[in-house]
Amino acid sequence: MKDQAKITLVQLRFDGLADSVLDRMPAFFEEASRYGSDLVAFPEYVLGSRIGIEHENVQRFFALAREHRMYAIAGLVESHGAKWATTALVVDRTGNLLGRYYKCHPASGPAPHWWPPIKGHDAEARGILGNQFKVFHLDFGPIGILQCYDGYFPEAWGCTSFEGAEVILWINGRGGMIEDSHCIFAASAYGCVVGANITDGRNTGFAAPGGATVISAKGKPEEMRLFPRIKKPGDACVHATVNLAQLRRLRKHLRTMHQRRPELYGRLTEDVKIWQDYPDVPWDRPECQDLVNKAQL
Repeated sequence: MKDQAKITLVQLRFDGLADSVLDRMPAFFEEASRYGSDLVAFPEYVLGSRIGIEHENVQRFFALAREHRMYAIAGLVESHGAKWATTALVVDRTGNLLGRYYKCHPASGPAPHWWPPIKGHDAEARGILGNQFKVFHLDFGPIGILQCYDGYFPEAWGCTSFEGAEVILWINGRGGMIEDSHCIFAASAYGCVVGANITDGRNTGFAAPGGATVISAKGKPEEMRLFPRIKKPGDACVHATVNLAQLRRLRKHLRTMHQRRPELYGRLTEDVKIWQDYPDVPWDRPECQDLVNKAQL
């Protein structure tokens, strides 16, 4: 493993037309190459919907990674016969598929709660869900991936870090913004560097557990906040150098590992029905009653 890694995060508008995305990708590979990046990460969904890895868009993505000799990550909705999965592809420096991460938590349901997964809002809940949090061993060190709604679950960050991921890429396909709170908590509690990006929002950037484990392209150290970041929506990218040697030293001494009380945490894996504490609060939709605690339909 290397003592440092250079990473580029791409914020990329996506209106559902993957061809437009593929036309804009080469410029970001070139910019990442000029920075000397080991890895470039694109958002969720952007390679296309209901396609396989043999599709032209995916093969063009593989070719760009091969041309620039860097690892690359991007998302798609991948066909699996009559089913589908929200997939993140990890491509190696030779343009070959290194592995997949399947989204574990489906984003389903209308506003304001974005739940329950009623008709017209249930595509991800009816697809194939991931059944594990994964680590990919790159030549500079181990990384993990979360996709969009995965990042709203503290357990997802913790399990990915506990599997050995030193850097976790959180790729999002949505509007709004990357939430500082999610990234900073994960970095601090689980001793990992977080790189988060988005399609139709803003705040793409890095978070780290401190100790100058991330240095921006301008030479500024990370200070326990999402920085460097992209402050406005639209196509852009941001680079940073991760001091892996310092990060490993921090992980070795991470107090939230040495002072854990796992004997107290069993409740986290139980079937909790917190909504039963509020019998006098009506459901906003009648379908709610039949969809509680159902991630996959």
